[in-house]
Amino acid sequence: MRSILNRIVTVFCLALLCGCSLIPNRTKDANDRYFYLIEMLNEHETFSDHSRYFSIEAEMAKIDNGYRYYIIIDEPQLAMYDIEVMAIEKDVDYSQNMAANIGVFEDVQYNMIPNQSNVEDGYVKGLVASGISDSPETTLYVYVQFKNADYSVVHNEYLLLPCRYEG
Repeated sequence: MRSILNRIVTVFCLALLCGCSLIPNRTKDANDRYFYLIEMLNEHETFSDHSRYFSIEAEMAKIDNGYRYYIIIDEPQLAMYDIEVMAIEKDVDYSQNMAANIGVFEDVQYNMIPNQSNVEDGYVKGLVASGISDSPETTLYVYVQFKNADYSVVHNEYLLLPCRYEG
């Protein structure tokens, strides 16, 4: 009897340990993805100033402790699913400051379809990512990833956006 009880307890403990290790750690995965995207943007060499798939622009406003920039993505030219955005300035320590991002930490999926908007169904008209800069003039290095409707094609865009406070 004691042997059977020991086996049951052992199997239960192993199942518990294995089960806990199989539970996805969203925060760890998101943090890894966040720092991977920053490293990728820092190392990437070729950037465009526009996209043929959507419109993108940057604006800047003065705030108490510096400047806030806004990256506006809208007017999709094709259906864009599971959109992810990351924007950085070079030479900024993003372990101490949050980089502008969309879709990295959220459990929400962002989708844009031309001429459609229905937030309840998960389709937005546009997206805005924001970050803080110490400078009234900067260059933003932006990465945008999205997938087609059946997730068979992944599009990656690397964009360079000048941004200046025009107060």
